[in-house]
Amino acid sequence: MLGVVAKMVTYTPSTMKIAQLIRADENKELVLQPKFQRRLAWTDKARMYLIDTILRGMPIPKVYLRRAIYPDRPKPVLEVVDGQQRLAAILDFRKGKLSLNRTYSPEHGGSTFDRLNDDTQRRFLNYIVSIETLDGASDRDVWQAFERLNIYTLTLNRQEKLNAEFFGLFKQTCYHLAGEVTDSETWNMLDVISDRQIARMREVELTSDILTALAVGIQDITYIKKIYSNLDESYPRRVQHQKRFRDTISFVKNELSEGVRRSRFKNLSWFYSLMVATADCLFGIPGGTGPRQVQLSSRVIRRMIQLDEAIRPEEVPPPLATLKSALARGTSHVSERRTRHRYFTSMLVAPTQRWKELWREWNEL
Repeated sequence: MLGVVAKMVTYTPSTMKIAQLIRADENKELVLQPKFQRRLAWTDKARMYLIDTILRGMPIPKVYLRRAIYPDRPKPVLEVVDGQQRLAAILDFRKGKLSLNRTYSPEHGGSTFDRLNDDTQRRFLNYIVSIETLDGASDRDVWQAFERLNIYTLTLNRQEKLNAEFFGLFKQTCYHLAGEVTDSETWNMLDVISDRQIARMREVELTSDILTALAVGIQDITYIKKIYSNLDESYPRRVQHQKRFRDTISFVKNELSEGVRRSRFKNLSWFYSLMVATADCLFGIPGGTGPRQVQLSSRVIRRMIQLDEAIRPEEVPPPLATLKSALARGTSHVSERRTRHRYFTSMLVAPTQRWKELWREWNEL
């Protein structure tokens, strides 16, 4: 039974240690599932990832509580308004109902709370959770408050949905590599990903898309979800793919950055195909042409600019029209990507005479 609450609503920011939240739960002063809360829905993967986040001392979202009076309880209680899934995972871990998986928590794989060493247990119990407490809030007040908060919540994009669903090895690899490139300011230097796009995880999606090509060859962008699932708990070629991604982005940055910045190769569809074509020429990808010698950087840069300028007119010769169509904004289907791959690998590896021959063929009316 819900208690009677006062009419005047106040919002008080504070913090609580996990140990305090556990004690409140043991004393029946914490109500995890009042009537306005959803039922528990998080997967074990999501719960384990949260605990690993806490053990690493990294921040988690704020928890919202409502202080209320229950007639059958001697003290006011704290009802969980937002943060039920997080608190349930925390409490279950402390009670030994949740153990960590090595995939999602490599340092503590297989551990329950009781199997952690003393220092790690203390860090967990002393972890600070940000709290916002609502006093004097009716059910209607709660709904109105969070209706207003949710007005400013953006609809999740494709990558943000993957981020919420998966927590394993492929996701961790993508985020780690994308973060490395962001930290080195490579995205900005190449003018490929803006700060605004980084805020919406576009650099992670691009990294995921390129790693997918390294793993299984060129696919539609929607295939990323299947890779996230297939390589969630086991990623046998993880180290190899990490190295190949790093070597490819380094090559593009160090050898071809001028061509990227001076042309439409900075556009995401162009840049994705440039990265995949470069990886194919350097190492080979499944279903690709295999490793071949890349031409001098100055020569490739001239070709990049040449291709860009050649397909700018409204009408172009049929061979170049095929490439132009495959490079249209938003084309992320496998057929267009394979078309781009053929042209871009030729741009990268064709000897001078062969490039002249291709250029004549592509410009024939």
